[in-house]
Amino acid sequence: MIFMGRYFAIAIMCLSLSACASLLIGNQLQSKLMWSLLRPLVGFDPNDVNLFEVPLVKNRMTTMLGDQYEPTIKLLKTARKIQQEGVLFYVASRYIPIPKQAKKVTDKAAMIWNADTNQMAVMLIKDGVPKLFSEQIKDTKTALIPTLPKELQTAYNEAQTAYIATKNTQQKLENSRKRIENSIENAPETLIRNTNNKYNKTK
Repeated sequence: MIFMGRYFAIAIMCLSLSACASLLIGNQLQSKLMWSLLRPLVGFDPNDVNLFEVPLVKNRMTTMLGDQYEPTIKLLKTARKIQQEGVLFYVASRYIPIPKQAKKVTDKAAMIWNADTNQMAVMLIKDGVPKLFSEQIKDTKTALIPTLPKELQTAYNEAQTAYIATKNTQQKLENSRKRIENSIENAPETLIRNTNNKYNKTK
């Protein structure tokens, strides 16, 4: 009861402050709030504590993801625990084994929060396409590349490799298709030219 009371107190603070804190990256107030929220919840099921409904989390995710929020949250709700790796707190969708012939890359989503920078990031692998969303400092030309936990970095790298290989294969097939089409289109001209050459040789 004491723990849950503390949790709800933090949630209420998040609700009152999430709307007024516009600067996210490097914001010490929001960083302390996120730490106070996430640190006691490590090991808990994010669904049991309604993590994705806490305004400090939900508002940042919806702003960052836009129309990708729904497919991302659908995957995230399969997660079973909130995890920590150093300064990184994260929630990753549960791995569901599927036949290898069905799909090369498994759909996966993860939400990551960096306690050092207060940067939130989301990794989404959907239908074989890897995407990485992250909060950035406004009015700056230098992108702040998010740091991922090892297991997520591995999953993202593997998905990228598979995606690039698929795109290269598709490009090769497209090039072959164009060559075949060009050959078919030029076939009559080639036939006429060869016929004329043979005729001229017999004269």
